[in-house]
Amino acid sequence: MLIGAIGKSVVQKFREFLIKDLERDHLRTLFQVDRSQSLLGLWGSKISGDSCWMSPDNSQCVLFEGELYNRDVLHREVAAETTAEGLWLLFRKMGPGFLNRLNGSFSMAVWDEKTDTLLLARDAVGERDLYYSVLQHGLVFGDRLRALIDLIPENTALNPEVILKYLVFCYNPGTATFFKSIHRLRPGHFLKWQLGRMDIEPYWRPVFAVQTNLTESHVADEIRSRLTAAVNRRRPDREATGAFLSGGLDSSSVVSILAQGQTDPVHTFSFRCRGESFDESHYAKIVSDTFSTRHQLVEYGPEDVLCAEKMTGLMDEPFCDVGINVATYLLARAAQGEVSTLFTGDGGDELFAGHPVYLADKTADYFRYVPAFVRTPVFAMARCLPDSDQKKDWKVKIKRFSESYAFPESLGTHRWRAYYLPRELDRLVLPEFAGPWNFDTLIADMELYNREADGTDSLSRTLYSDYQTVVQFYLRRMQMARAFGLHPRFPMLDPDLIGFCATVPSLLKIRNMSDTKYIEKIAVESLLPHDIVYRKDKLGHSIPLKNWMRDHKTVHTFVFDLLSESVIKKRGFFRPERVEWMKKQHLKKRRNHSHRLWALVVLELWIRSFEKDRSSWNLSEVHA
Repeated sequence: MLIGAIGKSVVQKFREFLIKDLERDHLRTLFQVDRSQSLLGLWGSKISGDSCWMSPDNSQCVLFEGELYNRDVLHREVAAETTAEGLWLLFRKMGPGFLNRLNGSFSMAVWDEKTDTLLLARDAVGERDLYYSVLQHGLVFGDRLRALIDLIPENTALNPEVILKYLVFCYNPGTATFFKSIHRLRPGHFLKWQLGRMDIEPYWRPVFAVQTNLTESHVADEIRSRLTAAVNRRRPDREATGAFLSGGLDSSSVVSILAQGQTDPVHTFSFRCRGESFDESHYAKIVSDTFSTRHQLVEYGPEDVLCAEKMTGLMDEPFCDVGINVATYLLARAAQGEVSTLFTGDGGDELFAGHPVYLADKTADYFRYVPAFVRTPVFAMARCLPDSDQKKDWKVKIKRFSESYAFPESLGTHRWRAYYLPRELDRLVLPEFAGPWNFDTLIADMELYNREADGTDSLSRTLYSDYQTVVQFYLRRMQMARAFGLHPRFPMLDPDLIGFCATVPSLLKIRNMSDTKYIEKIAVESLLPHDIVYRKDKLGHSIPLKNWMRDHKTVHTFVFDLLSESVIKKRGFFRPERVEWMKKQHLKKRRNHSHRLWALVVLELWIRSFEKDRSSWNLSEVHA
């Protein structure tokens, strides 16, 4: 873990605390660089020269947390004995521009006393987090939010606006965090603190400059080549290697490439929820049998939902996706001790436009031409359709589409992933908790990312925005794996692969109205069984949590006890009668409120985890 402070008075205030509180938790390296100005530390049990470097006169320092996948760039550009020293030499040679040469998963701090400059940076895609808080006479930073809270316990007022964003999207998509005084550095950005002045700038973004002269076969060959390179550069030399395997196109492609380059079997891990339209574990078995992996199938039953209490204790910020975060927890627990490096197929949907919401965008384009006097009553009737126990049911799709169409068009694809309209949120939150709020402010992050996008068509702009939002959501989910001693690897989030796929025309990603991942299928059809490449019933990660809430006593009791009238009243954030209304609506199948109810459960458990860890956590300042 990376942690540090800058500023004379700030360092004086925190130095004693850092040494006292963190040494007992395996603080291995602590640098007070220039006696008064800066204090930087690495927290962990495996600190090496690749992680930290200091000049002989203690005037310069580099701290590096994570992995660098293209170390050869250091050997080509500079003569360095360790990764950290090489990073310093590159920084001295190129300034912040050296970051654009790195391919890795990292958070980093560089201090130069001679220019009074601190540089903080995250990797291009955001596999590692980095948080900071600007204080009166300095700055503190770290790659774990919980550790930063320990540093500034008096600055732990909750941020109601971010909690409202979380309710709308089931995660926090912005740079403001759940704590008013702490912010998150965006992926592909660096923060420079010099002589008390702070600047934040991007050093990498995906550029959707479409090449129209590319042939289909050339694109497919290039994708296969670059994906293979992305997997291989992340492949460990001697460690046991595993992968999360769903049986979908992305994770199966990664497993096929891993299996080609290893003598020992790849360990694969899948989960199964029994039940019609929710179990697709047989596809994972097809892939496992094809590549002779050492496969472990983890049963995910209703009782496993209770793992949410332990799971939320691993989260820096709450996020939820109707039980999939619990599945990640279960798989990571199963992989612990079996492997140390764990590959996933995360990022494939953004590379090749695989999310169903992209098809919803195409459908919505046609509805623009339907007169409002026709569209409005049709959508009103659709919203009255009952919920279904099935994952893929035409009534569910129509109902969800009609509800989401009401969100502002400026949200783009994010409207299909939003869960509260302004009037619905207003009915839920107590004004004494939220204070005055504006829905436009809650969706401003999404609108900013949409405006930043440089694509010439709507799909390209959507994919850019998704790299800033839902991809970060997946990465936060996989951060839980690190708590089990695992090192996640995301080859489909390789910057080189992303950069190339951003130049591929959208027509090669979605053909006609529904053929998603068209070019990926062509690229990997020589690697995978035909039934995997051209399967039509891909469910996505599916958990029947909505059914368990209704029908399974353990889940029902667990969820409804955490959302009881007494708990909601004591917390003081929401109107108890509105939560009760959602629970009743859900039980009667009038509407699927599982996303909303589960988000409230995760939020409550997350707050409790902080209360348990820090009795001084200042909830009373939430309105300050």
